[in-house]
Amino acid sequence: MTESVNGDDGPLVVVLLEHAIHRIRAELYALSDESFPGLRTRHYRLLSMVPPGGERLSRMATTSGLTKQALAQALQPLEDGGYVEVAPDPTDGRARLVRLTGRGRQVNDTVRAHLDAIEREWAGRVGEERYAVARAVLADLTPGPA
Repeated sequence: MTESVNGDDGPLVVVLLEHAIHRIRAELYALSDESFPGLRTRHYRLLSMVPPGGERLSRMATTSGLTKQALAQALQPLEDGGYVEVAPDPTDGRARLVRLTGRGRQVNDTVRAHLDAIEREWAGRVGEERYAVARAVLADLTPGPA
């Protein structure tokens, strides 16, 4: 898995990122198996998108890149599992608001702790300073809010 372009000495950044994503996904699947049966990466991502006061379905659809219908379908198991509640927005009865339940907040806290542990492990392997620089570079490459 050390694909390179034009004889470069190292793997493509895509391969490196795929390895990191594979590790994170494996951790999340293990977390699902032990604590949150049935949740998959897409569910953890959606739960992480819900701010403390809740979020409108339309805004979540835009942020997630899903259609409203696809988002509603993806949220259904989270609602059925007691991780979120979807209700009319009290400020606009036409809009629907997604809110985390206590169980949803527990998931987010647990996932954050697991991801923090992975980052600490990576920093331990390459050194705190090198990891901080790598993380900052990736953050700089991430597009800001539109």
